[in-house]
Amino acid sequence: MSVNTKTFSNLRAQYSSFSFDEIKVVESDNIFYVSYFYTLHANKKNDETVEDINFTHSLVFPNNKNANVRKDDLSAAIFYLGVIEIVNYWKIACPKVIEIKTGFLDDFQKEWFKNIFYNGLGEFMYINNIVVSEEDFFEFRCSEGELSPVSSIELSEDILLPIGGGKDSIVSYELLKPKFSKNITLFAVNAIKATERLFTRAEADLDSSISSIKIKRILDEKIVQCNASGFLNGHVPFSALLGFATVFTSLLHNKKYILLSNESSANEENVIFEGLKVNHQFSKSLEFENNFRTFIQKYIHADLEYLSFLRPLSEIQIGKIFARFPENFSIFKSCNAGSKKDIWCNACPKCLFAYIVLFPFVKKENMIAAFGQDLFENTALLKTFHELIDETQVKPFECVGTYSEVNLALQMSLYQYDVDTVAIEDLPILLQEYVNVYLNGDITNLKSLNDLENSEALQKVDLENNNLDKIPGKFLDAILSVCK
Repeated sequence: MSVNTKTFSNLRAQYSSFSFDEIKVVESDNIFYVSYFYTLHANKKNDETVEDINFTHSLVFPNNKNANVRKDDLSAAIFYLGVIEIVNYWKIACPKVIEIKTGFLDDFQKEWFKNIFYNGLGEFMYINNIVVSEEDFFEFRCSEGELSPVSSIELSEDILLPIGGGKDSIVSYELLKPKFSKNITLFAVNAIKATERLFTRAEADLDSSISSIKIKRILDEKIVQCNASGFLNGHVPFSALLGFATVFTSLLHNKKYILLSNESSANEENVIFEGLKVNHQFSKSLEFENNFRTFIQKYIHADLEYLSFLRPLSEIQIGKIFARFPENFSIFKSCNAGSKKDIWCNACPKCLFAYIVLFPFVKKENMIAAFGQDLFENTALLKTFHELIDETQVKPFECVGTYSEVNLALQMSLYQYDVDTVAIEDLPILLQEYVNVYLNGDITNLKSLNDLENSEALQKVDLENNNLDKIPGKFLDAILSVCK
């Protein structure tokens, strides 16, 4: 945890409010360009040297040439997308007031967005040592008016499938492809090279009609300057921002089903801070998904379905399924730090977790080929290694699995070696550490491979804590077919 050079309380005193000022839409046959204009207002009463800061945030969507969509059918999705995108800029100073000048929020909506900001910025508050209640976090102000009209667009039975470049969304694609290739449209925001590779492969399938939609999301460069000069910075609930972008895209392109690839493991918090469960993946959690579905069906489109296709599965189950599609080993990249360079950085929690959760199901030489090195021999990862395993430590702020999954994967990984005869000192460094610290230095304490493979984490498909009853049962069959 660190304290920023500009403190939360000082910045709230320097900046009195944040306003959502204007929305501009430019439409052509090819693109739908949306710009949002925001202002961080200086409090001249407290400091005359502080100036207002104006931001412009833009998104570029490919237009649907075949659609005949009324403006009112898209207005709600455009407006609420602009409200959620506020979080990127408001967070740098966290003024007490957010003024909405571009539309109207009712009392439920004000509390709904406030809850998303508060829980979605939990990691941000933890990192910056910000202690504030949800009630005192901020307040929305807007003039009296009318809610944006609910859309009446007729939606097809097609699927919008967001792709991030990692193993999870690839698993969704592979499971859905055999029966639903004609219904799938792949979707990406600021697609990285790993995503592009899957798009290229999918579009080359001779027996499918899989299409793709790529949008550009353009942050104002001034946010980088503010971060460099010491304003507050940290993780935002990106999946919530992505959610509203997929909603708008689904309306524009007439897709009823938005199928995410968030798993059950996303529900576990990283740490509890001042009574708040801080979850890096809050906007991937079932709690968020349920709240989001309620919101969009009430205020945007009654028939739009937003849910995670992989919610009944754990990270380790997804790793096991991913291993059945070796053609993706050279395609995927789950490393955020190395995404722009299209590499595994092999120095972050995400790289180490991906390595651990796949290792039991992929031959060692293939793992080393995919990652470029044996991460179990990387001593620089020792601290991260313990943080992924030990529940008494703060779980790394990355999209990683639960403590129990990591422990199960590590115990299964030991069976890539001859556990009956191998000397502990002949194991890779991190596996030596695991045996010495977590198995009391005795590899005979290891459960049998059969017991590990039949553990609940690998066998149980959670058919209760998900929203798959909202979609045709044949979608669920695509999951159950590989989990038997």
